[in-house]
Amino acid sequence: MPQSLVYVLVINWNGKEHLEVCFDSLLAQTYSNLRIVLVDNASSDGSVAFVRARYAGDPRVELLECGANLGWSGGNNAGIERSLAAGADYIFLLNNDTASAPDAIERLVEFAEANPNAGAVAPKMLLFDQPWLINSVGIAGTIVGSAWDEGLGRINGARWSEPKKVLGVCGGAMLLRAEAVRKAGLLPQEFEIYLDDLDLCLRIWDVGYECWSCPGATVRHKFSATMGEGARARRKYYLNTRNRLRLILRNFPARELAGVFLHYAVSEIRSIGRAVLNGEIWKVGAHVRSWFAATTYISAALQQRSTMKSRGHAIGSFWQFVRRDRYFFAGIELPARGFYTPIEHDGVRVTPISVRASMDVKAGELSVTLVNCYPDLGAAQVALWANDCEVATLHAERAPQTERISVEPGTLTFVAKRVFEAESTGAAYDAGGWIVIDSPAKL
Repeated sequence: MPQSLVYVLVINWNGKEHLEVCFDSLLAQTYSNLRIVLVDNASSDGSVAFVRARYAGDPRVELLECGANLGWSGGNNAGIERSLAAGADYIFLLNNDTASAPDAIERLVEFAEANPNAGAVAPKMLLFDQPWLINSVGIAGTIVGSAWDEGLGRINGARWSEPKKVLGVCGGAMLLRAEAVRKAGLLPQEFEIYLDDLDLCLRIWDVGYECWSCPGATVRHKFSATMGEGARARRKYYLNTRNRLRLILRNFPARELAGVFLHYAVSEIRSIGRAVLNGEIWKVGAHVRSWFAATTYISAALQQRSTMKSRGHAIGSFWQFVRRDRYFFAGIELPARGFYTPIEHDGVRVTPISVRASMDVKAGELSVTLVNCYPDLGAAQVALWANDCEVATLHAERAPQTERISVEPGTLTFVAKRVFEAESTGAAYDAGGWIVIDSPAKL
């Protein structure tokens, strides 16, 4: 039986620095019947010339030059239309700053073909430089239209390794069933960016398909949690705020809208109040602008709803997955090389670590103390590795344990033997232990 045809769309705008890693990982896939398309939004950094020169000899690689910057949605829509016209069975939307595991596409297709109701499938996205941490296993969304990546910043483990239905799939790595896209339609190009991937997923639910996570397939992603600065941050905040309302107007079931807008009003009052208290008056303007933008968008939203209904599709099939316990993502701290911001514990300043952490050291004596901030949950245990050689193991139940070691110039790595999960500690992140380091050997 012939393999299904998969089109991989690598959306790109001036991302030449990422393309070699991304394309090399795609060309190393164990799945053979695929086409890899650089969807270029009029880059000026030589991205197209680079791909043409390096990969032109491989028949699997194609170029789609959009001629203008169509944005994330617009560029991907051009690629989706090309894929559908070419007879693709599946379309894999992929950010350019990714590296796919060799069997990622094979596992995604196997999952989709074993689950014919799966219209969109999420691989497990991991942080590129800290691949023991999760970027996304799907999208969670709330009654006020906000959304975030499920699992973001959490330590990869059994909790995140079972397939499950999810509200949506992150567009940074999203396998789409071509037939589901034909029924649901394209990405909402007027969104420009942010929540457009979720909008498509909600419509995939409404046309009779489902969204799933497939954690057996992994993709590493150079995720950034920062808003940026200045005009960029303000633009990002406005687009997210505006698109929340568009998402609601286009997709939320009519029977729920009265309650939705009550919650929305409360969330807006809280957001504006917080902005005023923080002296971020520009955010108030972003909210007001989003309200006016919503009034001019109502007719387009009603047209979208009418189109779905005329095709016999019910609006709101996804509603059971919409969260009501919070309005917005509580936030997460991502560690730097595995280290979190130091905290105070029993009068001692300790540094929480992830399941792995590393630091550069110079030659000398190093004193390392392991502290257990949650002794009632069991012992903390962390192994110390110096330049790829294990030099000590620290074990702390109720009392801290200290080791003095001699190190050569290089890297000192901490490897936790167990994880204290956020659900048990009440912290914002999982931790592998709490470290105190005292020595001139630190760089």
